[in-house]
Amino acid sequence: MKLGEWGRISVTGFAYDEDGNLAPIGPTARKADKWRARARVRDLDGVIRPVERWADTKAAAPRILTEALRERVTPVPGEAMIKPNSPIKDAAAVWLSELQEDARLSINTREVYASSLNRHVIGTKENPSSLANLTVREVKVVGIERWLRGIGKASGPDAMKTARSVLSGVLALCVKHEAIPHNPVRDVSHVSIPTRDNGRDRQRAYTRDERESLLAFADADPTARRRDLPDLLAFMAGTGARIGEACGVRWSDLDLDLGTAKLGSLPVRAPGAGLVLQPHGKTKGSTRTVVLPPWLVSRLMERKVNAVPNEWDVVFCSPLGKLRDTSNTSKHVRALLDAAGFEWAVGHTFRKTVATWLDEDGVSGRQVANQLGHAKPSMTMDHYMSRRAVTERAALVL
Repeated sequence: MKLGEWGRISVTGFAYDEDGNLAPIGPTARKADKWRARARVRDLDGVIRPVERWADTKAAAPRILTEALRERVTPVPGEAMIKPNSPIKDAAAVWLSELQEDARLSINTREVYASSLNRHVIGTKENPSSLANLTVREVKVVGIERWLRGIGKASGPDAMKTARSVLSGVLALCVKHEAIPHNPVRDVSHVSIPTRDNGRDRQRAYTRDERESLLAFADADPTARRRDLPDLLAFMAGTGARIGEACGVRWSDLDLDLGTAKLGSLPVRAPGAGLVLQPHGKTKGSTRTVVLPPWLVSRLMERKVNAVPNEWDVVFCSPLGKLRDTSNTSKHVRALLDAAGFEWAVGHTFRKTVATWLDEDGVSGRQVANQLGHAKPSMTMDHYMSRRAVTERAALVL
């Protein structure tokens, strides 16, 4: 007997005796005061148990029992069993319910994944996803690659990367439920799409002269000062912090006597609450303590003298004394880069620069990863550290 299945339903008639107690009169009786339907069911925990229901008529008893059995072996929402013939959109709904309860992920990450799931995996009536109505076992590698390519062309490589991660999570859950033998996303090859030529160079780092020129421009630019960007950019340049981490750093996270800063907290938008300060980082390795360069310590000390208190204790609040919205701040940084003549650069170029300079100075990949808040050095080396020619030292060793 498989999980959720039940055996043959037996029906027995009962009649009241002289003492008013019900006594069985057999399944072939034509008249009875009560009818009992009984069956054995294998519950979702694998245990076989007897289940019975009573009714006033012989026809009603098995019908009531069948309804009860169906309800018994149908899991509650969030615990639904995914089967090979379950539509992807139903499996996605189960994965989404588990995602919202996963405390290991940040609020912002859960929101990004949920948005990608609803937009690209489930879709809408007006614009349904090409996967939504396929069953779990019908999702194949070639279909996934075609789906990813369409997302990349319409929404860009970042959206495609997120959608791939989301679909992989959904299908991994299907494997867990034994609906499919393996996760086909793992067999998907690299999907390339034509990229928009916007002149950006994510692989390039600032030279020392370029970094100093950019910070000097920010100090002198009226728009940058009005938006309170100069110190924020200096903090990113001196630490390699993400924009969100810089927006979320608190005065209590700084020890200017020791010259250290604890990074990790960041402003996020929580459903129903608006912009809040999340106390932990984007990933497990995001919460870390970094040493500040002396020039940045001096700059922060000067800022602290004139700092206006705010309820979050953040160092870089908005000009109105509120939490900085990371998205809006990113747009302001973009405008500043363009105005300063650094159209090729992006907000992450400061992180790229920190990783590159540390790498060139011989700092280990593990230490660079710690500085940037990466749990795995491989992530740092693949995406942030330069791929330089073999050094003279390496040639001598070899």
